[in-house]
Amino acid sequence: MIKLYPDSEEDSSFKGNDNMADDGQLSSSPVSVMSIERAGRDAVMTVKKAIAGKEDLQDAVLACNTQVLEAYLPTYVRLTCAKGLLRDIAFQLTLVQTMLHDNQEQITRLKNEVERARAAESAARLQTDGYNRALQRSKKERAALEGKLKEQQKRYELLHQQCVLATEDATRQHVRVAQLIDDAKELSAELQQWKEHATKAKRKYYALRNEMKELKKAAQGGPRPGHKRADSDELEVV
Repeated sequence: MIKLYPDSEEDSSFKGNDNMADDGQLSSSPVSVMSIERAGRDAVMTVKKAIAGKEDLQDAVLACNTQVLEAYLPTYVRLTCAKGLLRDIAFQLTLVQTMLHDNQEQITRLKNEVERARAAESAARLQTDGYNRALQRSKKERAALEGKLKEQQKRYELLHQQCVLATEDATRQHVRVAQLIDDAKELSAELQQWKEHATKAKRKYYALRNEMKELKKAAQGGPRPGHKRADSDELEVV
């Protein structure tokens, strides 16, 4: 880019240069209009690259600070170059302003998206916290249920052991009762035999008693009844 000067400096420099041009005293190394335009185009391209991010901003500033207009050229040439350069700069500034406006809108959209993402993240975090709390409660309830299940398992094992012992005891009692029933049957049979023996003995007793009575009567001179066997099982009715 070509370095621009204020009107006061430009007028004073232009006057000095015009005087030198009128006097015919030119610089030892004059700069042509084409070289100035080429330098301006290079400076504009540097600014464009800097805006596009393809060139360092410091290099663009250095290119803009090139003092091309200090050459000994007529005033109208320098003004023409300066106006063209100003138009290019104004156009580039308009592009920059448009780009900044677009970037601002994009930044606004990104901010809104970030806010929505943060809100969604907060909602998801709250939901996750709720899930974690529910999971912790479920773990505690599961631990409590497992404890109760273990207690029930212990009680079941104890009851099962008691049932086994009771079954074994019942089996022993059943065997014992069966033995007692057998013994009772034997005792009943033996008792029946003793009853039969007692009945026979009773019959003999009554027979002997009747015979004794008859003997007593006979001894007293009464009529002697007929002789009966002592071992008769028939009883005399008195």
